[in-house]
Amino acid sequence: MWAGCASIVGWFLFIQTAPGAAGSRPCSPQYFGHDLMVCECNATYCDMLDPVVVPAVGTYAKYESSKAGKRLEHSEGRFQSDSMAPDLVLKLDTTQQYQKVKGFGGSVTDSAAMNILSLSKETQRHLLASYFTEEGIEYNLLRIPMASCDFSTHPYSYDDTPYDYQLLNFGLKDEDTKLKIPILHRAMALSKKPLSLVASPWSSPVWMKTSGEMKGKGSLKGKPGDKYHKTWANYFIRFLDEYTKHNLTFWAVTAQNEPTAGLINNYPFQCLGFTAEHQRDFIAQDLGPALANSSHKGIRLIMLDDNRVLLPHWAKVVLGDPNAARYVHGIGVHWYLDFIAPIEDTVLPTHDLFPDYFILATEACTGSHFWERDVILGCWDRGNQYSHSILTNLNNFVSGWIDWNLALDLEGGPNWVQNLVDSPVIVDRKRDLFYKQPMFYHIGHFSKFIPEGSQHVGLVVSKKSCKCNIEYAAFLRPDGAAVLVVLNRYSTDVPFGISDPGVGFIEALVPADSIQTYLWRRQEFRTQRLTAVSCWLSGSEAESALSKDAIFQNDPWTVPRMITEQCGLQGRCHRIRVSSVEQDNSCRLLFPWQPAAQVPPALLAGSWCCGLNRQEPPQRWARRLVVPEPGASKGAVSGEWVTQQPQHSQPPSCFQAQVPSAALAGTGCGVTLGRKGAMWTGCASIVGWFLFIQTAPGVAGGYPCNAKNFGHNSLVCECNASYCDTLDPVVVPAMGMYAKYESSKAGKRLERSEGRFQSDSTAPDLLLKLDTAQQYQKVKGFGGALTDSAAMNIMALSPGTQTNLLKSYFSEEGIEYNLVRVPMASCDFSVRLYTYDDSEGDFELRNFSLTEEDTKLKIPILQHAQAMARTPLSMYASPWTSPIWLKTNGAMTGRGTLKGKPGDKYHKTWANYFIRFLDEYAKHNLTFWAVTAGNEPTAGEIVFYPFQCLGFSPEHQRDFVAQDLGPALANSSHKGIQLIMLDDQRVMLPYWAEVVLNDPVAASFINGIGIHWYLDFLAPIDLTLSITHHLFPGYYLLSTEASTGSYFWEPRVVLGGWDRGSKYSHSILTNLNNYVTGWTDWNLALDMDGGPNWSKNYVDSPVIVDSSKDVFYKQPMFYHMGHFSKFVPEGSQRVRLVISKKCYKCNLEYAAFLRPDRAAALVVLNRYPTDVPFGISDPGVGFIEAVAPADSIQTYLWRR
Repeated sequence: MWAGCASIVGWFLFIQTAPGAAGSRPCSPQYFGHDLMVCECNATYCDMLDPVVVPAVGTYAKYESSKAGKRLEHSEGRFQSDSMAPDLVLKLDTTQQYQKVKGFGGSVTDSAAMNILSLSKETQRHLLASYFTEEGIEYNLLRIPMASCDFSTHPYSYDDTPYDYQLLNFGLKDEDTKLKIPILHRAMALSKKPLSLVASPWSSPVWMKTSGEMKGKGSLKGKPGDKYHKTWANYFIRFLDEYTKHNLTFWAVTAQNEPTAGLINNYPFQCLGFTAEHQRDFIAQDLGPALANSSHKGIRLIMLDDNRVLLPHWAKVVLGDPNAARYVHGIGVHWYLDFIAPIEDTVLPTHDLFPDYFILATEACTGSHFWERDVILGCWDRGNQYSHSILTNLNNFVSGWIDWNLALDLEGGPNWVQNLVDSPVIVDRKRDLFYKQPMFYHIGHFSKFIPEGSQHVGLVVSKKSCKCNIEYAAFLRPDGAAVLVVLNRYSTDVPFGISDPGVGFIEALVPADSIQTYLWRRQEFRTQRLTAVSCWLSGSEAESALSKDAIFQNDPWTVPRMITEQCGLQGRCHRIRVSSVEQDNSCRLLFPWQPAAQVPPALLAGSWCCGLNRQEPPQRWARRLVVPEPGASKGAVSGEWVTQQPQHSQPPSCFQAQVPSAALAGTGCGVTLGRKGAMWTGCASIVGWFLFIQTAPGVAGGYPCNAKNFGHNSLVCECNASYCDTLDPVVVPAMGMYAKYESSKAGKRLERSEGRFQSDSTAPDLLLKLDTAQQYQKVKGFGGALTDSAAMNIMALSPGTQTNLLKSYFSEEGIEYNLVRVPMASCDFSVRLYTYDDSEGDFELRNFSLTEEDTKLKIPILQHAQAMARTPLSMYASPWTSPIWLKTNGAMTGRGTLKGKPGDKYHKTWANYFIRFLDEYAKHNLTFWAVTAGNEPTAGEIVFYPFQCLGFSPEHQRDFVAQDLGPALANSSHKGIQLIMLDDQRVMLPYWAEVVLNDPVAASFINGIGIHWYLDFLAPIDLTLSITHHLFPGYYLLSTEASTGSYFWEPRVVLGGWDRGSKYSHSILTNLNNYVTGWTDWNLALDMDGGPNWSKNYVDSPVIVDSSKDVFYKQPMFYHMGHFSKFVPEGSQRVRLVISKKCYKCNLEYAAFLRPDRAAALVVLNRYPTDVPFGISDPGVGFIEAVAPADSIQTYLWRR
């Protein structure tokens, strides 16, 4: 007994006598596996930190956390006078100054609040103190959902009364008044710093939405400026009003949480869809004016609040509009797709384009991807992910970083849709304790030591031939101290040095898997009042505005009744402060005092500009500038008090500071003000450029081809991150007019021209007469395949180039593909062989899982493509092989089929494999239109077949569909999916169709027939496709694969090969004229060799990627495809052409269609080396006299 008590007493005495006992208490470690350590807290004990004290000049403090077990462990050391010349030196350069820091924090969701309040009062206090007090990590940012989100226990809004446009029934919920608001009050009471609250909405009330529900694809009804949008804007105001009644004032609101989520079909939780253009107009016409005209007019408005992959496009759309931009202050970014969106291609160019708008990371969490475990107690790597993200963001002009839920339970919830994730704090309410995860301490290395107002500064890095890949960032705090954060995510220690000129050198070492924060005083720092400043306000009206304006009373970015302004000086920014108005109505400027020798003369005698900076000062201060009279140079400055300063109007004056020599002696200085006229030249240039953008021809979409010639008889169009040829959205011309789009071997690429119909014909030798009375099949569409190789090539490009590539295929500025074929697991265009369940005998598919090829390659691209497309994409999946334990040959290649016979466990398992694939993709909001029963089933009947295959005879496929695959799909949640048989060469028709479709059970599950083109030269189309259609007219035909360069005698890639494009168009026209409903190319993009391909089965592609140059080439095949995919949309119907032909050598190929908008489209292909005159006749519309140039393709479009 006594031994135990002695231990307890000894532990107690240790705590009482340990250095830093005023606040510091060590971690109480708990382990959940090897290297998985958390710090446990309960009602009686929780680890705490001392308040930050900057050490004396010449010494430094170091705080260290590590995988080995340290948690913000404090030590001190002294600067040395000289360096030991280590391999890596980080030298502070305070002349390079970047963004100011807003801060760090987390989110008070319903779930976080419920978890916190499920603990006893004392445990709650320890949790909140850990986050918000000087004994904790001192969060200063909090994000609060407006009403429910996925981290609620049920969906709700604040006004569910239909058509309550006056919001008379608006009211906060118990989740606010009993959960979030009490926690916010307690957090603010604990914090010694002002907390900045950010509000974000997930969904409007359902009666405002097009979908009529909170989840799934849906946006606001109507259009910006109407009653729905005005009501939704006023909903923000009412939310702010209600929280103000509880003495809670918000620093900012975001316009919408993840606005692109609401553009995704079947999105699983609350969302509200906005395109960039929709958000722009909503801000300009509704939300911006509502905030500006409310009592919350000082609040910041943050646009986007979504994944950074959407930048810089969203910023260009929203901030390029002066009416929207004037209301916006910052841009919010989420981290979930960072792995496909390098920051230097998204955030960095956004800052460069719009430097006056702050960028804030507004949401991040680990465990969010379906392949990840939700909660991993003690996982150090997840902390590393946080610090890596924070450092990367801070080093690219991001001003702060907000985590997601402050606290979750042991499962990572509660969450009403089971979208469970991890959190820095995990609560075990049954035991009345909580665990601080490594993520908590990683954030603390920033939030505790880099307070609001700190400025990111430069580091000059000297690096010798060492493998010392550490990450770092440096800051100057408002108290003048320096902070350096260093992260080592690797498994070896890294020696390095820290140099601060004028202070000294630190010889340091960052251990393996650790993070350190260094803090030191740079010099004595005090404030000196400048006594003779003639910045005069114009009487009591201005004084009253200054003293009463809420911006000075409630703005956490400024000291109360003080204005913070950022001033430009030769590309550098210096901060001045304006004190409260005194009796003489003058503005007193405060200036960081430095010894005279260290005061740059340019700083004192240079140009101070009152710029329209959106990060600091706030916009409302930018609108309240005292404008001097022209010619004023000193003495009282007269002029009006400006209350509305539009963003793009004439900027306020810049002033020349005239400083007497006494200032350089350190006795203070007097400043007089005068207009600097040179400012206007630069502004005029900017305005001129802005006007050019607004009025430039074709700026809406069309940019010409950047042509490159590789010596193959025609051109490719080169695209990179900054430029790619685009097309205008399709606009059908007025009645009596036609549009013509032409591509040619000579160099045209979908070149548009217009003409008028004539009233009579000149009797050409070849006449194509439209006969809409004779109608044939409806068109499904056109597209390509997203193989592993295609995805790898796309991802090998920078995000900007990736975006241009995907836009080229899927957007209205491109050729508008609507079909995408997706292999189920690996195919020859993979870099390895794999399936989704390689566990022998796993008939229940318990080990089924997608691979990184899906989760990190194909799925993100599909999501990106869908977001770009004007209409939903129709995706269909094809399997190449089953797992080998289901196969007769035990191998993925070669001759082999499923073991057993249809109806047995092998066939049932293979059918369920389809279902599991569809289930897993559905978790990523990707729904398939169709599946094929198997890619090229005859390949698996060939001995030594060189890549993945699974053999079926037509009888075997018939019985597998009837007994296994058909019922499995019909009884699943995917019962509406289409099932396509064959998916092999058309030479197999009509035999395969007769075998399979003459069986009524199999036929009842089948919708269509898929065909490949590789043996078309052996199979005349009229003896295969036409016969099949007439035998089975109720089943559509779809061309599911084609590529050039596939035969051994052909070159694989031919850059600029026009004949390959002609082959595509010839095949498409031949197929369409024989009842085929659509045509799917093979790989969307390949590399310069036509790969990668694990079996070296290289081919050509419409897009070839050169990742070494970060470019891609659009081949003639791409534009040939576009002549169909862009102008013959899904639902178009092929119609008859009556041909009158008098000539011998006028062998054109053609097909005509009626589009869903009732316009007519006609595609004409000339594969011959001579021009061909011809005519087009549409009775009731008129006649077109036309010429199809040699080696060209044309698409004609007109209104009927």
